Amino acid sequence: MFGYVKTYTPELKVSEYEYYRAAYCGLCRSMGKCTGQCSRMTLSYDFAFLALLRISLAKEKTALSRRRCMAHPLRKKAMMERNGQLDYCAYAAALLTYHKLSDDISDEKGKKKAAAVLARPLAKKMRRRAIKKGGLSALDETIAARLSELSAFERSGDASVDIPADAFGKLLASITEYGLEGSEAKIARNIGYHVGKWIYITDALDDFSEDAERGRYNPFISIYGGEMSERDKAVVSDALKNELCDAECAFDLIEFGDDPILKNIIYNVFYLGMPRTVESVVSGRFEGENKGKCNRKDSLNTDERSV
Repeated sequence: MFGYVKTYTPELKVSEYEYYRAAYCGLCRSMGKCTGQCSRMTLSYDFAFLALLRISLAKEKTALSRRRCMAHPLRKKAMMERNGQLDYCAYAAALLTYHKLSDDISDEKGKKKAAAVLARPLAKKMRRRAIKKGGLSALDETIAARLSELSAFERSGDASVDIPADAFGKLLASITEYGLEGSEAKIARNIGYHVGKWIYITDALDDFSEDAERGRYNPFISIYGGEMSERDKAVVSDALKNELCDAECAFDLIEFGDDPILKNIIYNVFYLGMPRTVESVVSGRFEGENKGKCNRKDSLNTDERSV
């Protein structure tokens, strides 16, 4: 995904940061086992958060161990042992990567299209494993349909933020709730929908200048033209806060149990990390702060192993 949904590390306790880092590394390991070593290059903060969210909703038992890996071969690091939710997120990330690359081939031009053409054969193998080993053919069809709907609207060039954000929100809601049942599925769907809308709007705001320069579709260009005033950005920032407020009630319904670590990490992301991401995007600091960690829309193809 895009690298926007992450912790605000200074406010994490040492034990919480270690747990988050262990989950991040555990997801990386699951990706290597489930969808191949190349898929580890698509590791993102967003899917690490999704894994933690689903672990809490599914009441998944977790265990940490110390292991070495290719990225850190000299010393052992804490990693979360493979579990059902880490494996699911590995498979779901592979599906989203494949369909995002297919979308880029259809809609992009120049270097970005060429890069997508070169990367898609590897992503196709990842997708095949997700469908066969993970049993996610239904989710694969849903992702394809949602992205097709989103691409069709973007090609129309209509001036709306709500419609494409709604399409991406429904996409992420489908990924977040897949395989869950009852109240947990409803909570996951609500969170996924509003966080998905938040991601789409944040990404559009972050890419505004680059899209205007390169002639790409951006809903804010359709509305504001080639330049956004500080007042315009403030209006968008308020809209992003509203999306988080709409998701807040669902977050409050999650039963975390007696261990506060998982709850504290998730709330750190939601109440501190995501608002600070908006602040840095609005101020234009986000790209510099994340150089070498993620590259906005291209983070589907970027190693975020900086954790």
